Amino acid sequence: MIFTILIALFVLGVLILVHELGHFIAAKLVDVQVLRFSIGLGKPLVKWVRGETEYTLSAIPFGGYVKMAGDDPAEGLEGDVDAKKITTDPSRHFENKHLLKRFFVIFSGPFANLLLAVFLYQGIFYFQGPETLGTTVIEAVDKQTAPPGSEGIQDWSQVLSVNGREVKIWNDVFESIVDTGATSTVLELRESESDRRYTVTVPTAIDSLRVQLAFSLLAFQAPRIGGLVPDKPAKKAGLRTGDLILEINGQKIRSWREMTRIIYNSADKSLTLKVDRGGKPLNFEITPELGKVPQEDGSFSKKGLIGIEPSFDRIPLPLGEAITEGASHAVFTTVYITRGLFNILTGLLSRRISLGDAKDVVGGPVLIGQMAGEWARSGRLWTFMAIISINLAILNLLPIPVLDGGHLLFLLIEVVRFGRPLSQERRIRLIQVGMILVFGLMILALANDFRRVFGL
Repeated sequence: MIFTILIALFVLGVLILVHELGHFIAAKLVDVQVLRFSIGLGKPLVKWVRGETEYTLSAIPFGGYVKMAGDDPAEGLEGDVDAKKITTDPSRHFENKHLLKRFFVIFSGPFANLLLAVFLYQGIFYFQGPETLGTTVIEAVDKQTAPPGSEGIQDWSQVLSVNGREVKIWNDVFESIVDTGATSTVLELRESESDRRYTVTVPTAIDSLRVQLAFSLLAFQAPRIGGLVPDKPAKKAGLRTGDLILEINGQKIRSWREMTRIIYNSADKSLTLKVDRGGKPLNFEITPELGKVPQEDGSFSKKGLIGIEPSFDRIPLPLGEAITEGASHAVFTTVYITRGLFNILTGLLSRRISLGDAKDVVGGPVLIGQMAGEWARSGRLWTFMAIISINLAILNLLPIPVLDGGHLLFLLIEVVRFGRPLSQERRIRLIQVGMILVFGLMILALANDFRRVFGL
């Protein structure tokens, strides 16, 4: 418990510090006077003054702020700055700066979180390597998405080469298919049972066919646990990271996909799992709970879940490749998370999904802390920090008054009104509405946290 709390405080502290540093540095660069830099909200516990700025550590650790000269009074919820009566220069007030400078200051907070994710992924790819599968075995071919010409690929075949290029891990297979400029993709394969070698040539004259082929080949993945979700059946039953699932109800399990298919269809049914833990066979009784799995269109599918994540291999990359691939992965993750959030929001507005569905994927600081602890134990803390940092950036850019995105919305309105900002009264009213929305979301997140902890 103490470990989880310390890790949670570390993760949240770093992410908040980076976010507020983004605002702080940008304000200094455009000569905006910063009155207070606070990590935490509420009453300051520790404070000191350096130069024209008061630095504080405040009571509530879930947030922070940069108080600038010229801030709206409605935003001064943190109380007056306690530094000596500081004289402010109107020319250095935030509200008196050019619109582009104000945009720069506001956007720099979320941007700092995105940059942190980029640096974290680059470090992960260099020191540990990206997640991959240390195999080239095709468990199955998705016949619904596979392009014409791929019918000859047999299940459980090992890919030896793609267009004459030897492949050793699944990333090699995927990249060799997608990156080739050839009008056809030649796969040299070997059947797992007969050891027979054979070749399949798939016409892939255009990029979309190559991508289609790459995604239709379903790689073999061992049924080894790479992570556990807090307060879920697997964690409660005593399963651990690294356990290899051998059987379910006496049925031998060869792959993660086979295991998942059984668990998905076994909600509220007791299952006996036989696992290998360091060479020692162990049995566990687990009942999958009925959960909701997000789909690509933003809807949710009800399936049996036990709260486990797959295991991946890692192969470190050279520095140059780690820098480019890490940045690319950060962009991909940002797009993926943004698309998922957009699908949920549009699904709620169109009533395609219910509030009950959406609330199951919302969590607060307790869930973040629990997940941080689990990811740290499985050696993936930096990956977790990168994902949460991206989430923090995206959520802050939502056009809700009181968030950074709301302030950017005010600037956009100012542009549309040919340089005339909204009146202070209107901004105050909109900020109050934004606070209600944000507090409502926080209450929902905390309620879900308590529900998870106490099983309500």
